[in-house]
Amino acid sequence: MTTLLLIILLALVLDRLIPDRAGFQLWQWYGDWAESIEQRFNGGLRAQGVYAVLLAIAPIAVAVLLASFVLGQIAGVLATLFAVAVLYLCVDLQRLNVTAGRIAAALDNDDVADASARLAELTGKPTVETTTAGVAQATVEAVLKQANTLIAAPVFWFLALGPVGAMVQRLAASLDRQWGHKTPRFAEFGWAAARLDDLINWVPARLTALSYAVMGSFEDALYCWRRRAHMWSDLSSGPLLGSGLGALHLDTCEPTGEQDVYGNTALNPETLPSANDVRRALALVWRVLLFWLVIGVLMSLAHIAGFITR
Repeated sequence: MTTLLLIILLALVLDRLIPDRAGFQLWQWYGDWAESIEQRFNGGLRAQGVYAVLLAIAPIAVAVLLASFVLGQIAGVLATLFAVAVLYLCVDLQRLNVTAGRIAAALDNDDVADASARLAELTGKPTVETTTAGVAQATVEAVLKQANTLIAAPVFWFLALGPVGAMVQRLAASLDRQWGHKTPRFAEFGWAAARLDDLINWVPARLTALSYAVMGSFEDALYCWRRRAHMWSDLSSGPLLGSGLGALHLDTCEPTGEQDVYGNTALNPETLPSANDVRRALALVWRVLLFWLVIGVLMSLAHIAGFITR
């Protein structure tokens, strides 16, 4: 247990100190490879999407699994260092923090065009927002969702399955980011990538949503979770956004009949969101992270003291 906590802490420290991975563009390379797979396999059928997902994930997962096993047989410290390296590649807290902070700064300067461009960089999807409030709202939502994808879910699956769990989660998230769009090109082909990402994120998303409630306005978060969970098309966004927006008092959680361009029921914010709300969302994410790190430290101390034997 202490070793696991140490690995997580080292990975987060490395992410903080070397957020650009020293120029090692793993996910850019993976994105290029996934694009080449899509060009070869995408004939508009779900079965083709399933085969493409297997081809894009299985070889890397097997390689990570074998590397962990071989290094563990050689020396435990090598397996530990490898685990740190893999988790470091999978978490991306600093990029989320910096990009969202720059969006907030651009909104402070009334530079909506720059804020929109950075929002597209953060989400990997083009933004249709053209107002300060719209960009701020979309950024808050992106922060609440990506805190799970880029931090909570990799750590959760690392704890559950080791380095291979964290890597598979991040690979699935990357494929969903590329292939999961609701466009004619990916309507059927991207189904497998989107469903796999939903499945992998089902448990960590709900733990993250519960954490938002604990570290924010608890009653409002749970109320909004119940009222809003069904209003987003994927399985993770409902709990994350319902709980997160409620915890931040950014939604009255009363239903409206309006829909946005993606077909989601429009939110009814109590006040127009602003750059400060983006910073509040980031602060909530940091509180959640510190909350779980404190729990991890306390459990490690209890383990060392003999109160926890496994």
